[in-house]
Amino acid sequence: MNVETLVNDVKNRADVVVTRGQEVIEAGFETLKAANAIIVDGVQTLVQTQVAAGKELIELAQASLEKAKADGVKAVAANPIAYLPEGKDTVVGAYTETVKTVTKTGDQLAKTLASGYDSITAKIAGKKPVVKAAKKAVRKTATKAKKTAAKAAA
Repeated sequence: MNVETLVNDVKNRADVVVTRGQEVIEAGFETLKAANAIIVDGVQTLVQTQVAAGKELIELAQASLEKAKADGVKAVAANPIAYLPEGKDTVVGAYTETVKTVTKTGDQLAKTLASGYDSITAKIAGKKPVVKAAKKAVRKTATKAKKTAAKAAA
């Protein structure tokens, strides 16, 4: 065994390691990009839900104050419960939507991260990962996020 053979062997093995490392970095970046899109979409949905609920609660409170102002102090003192804003349905609806959004976002994020992990593990082992589903999920989420952002901007 001569030195030239050893150098070529080490060089070939190093090339394989570098190539796999680059593939791992690319797969990790794509996974993080997909996760970011999912998180941004979920946060935008949550913000929209909470802002809409807040606006509705403010409107209900203003209507209640106007009613109290119109009826006078004696009427409010006689029956104060009648002047409380009716915001229960709004709060419960916002809570329900928030739970649905957080659950859906968490499930999508878990699937994306698991797929990314499987992809990275396969690349490290030198196997061809199954990334069609992950790429499809990334495209779908990115398109949905763009649509949500366009709605929010409008």
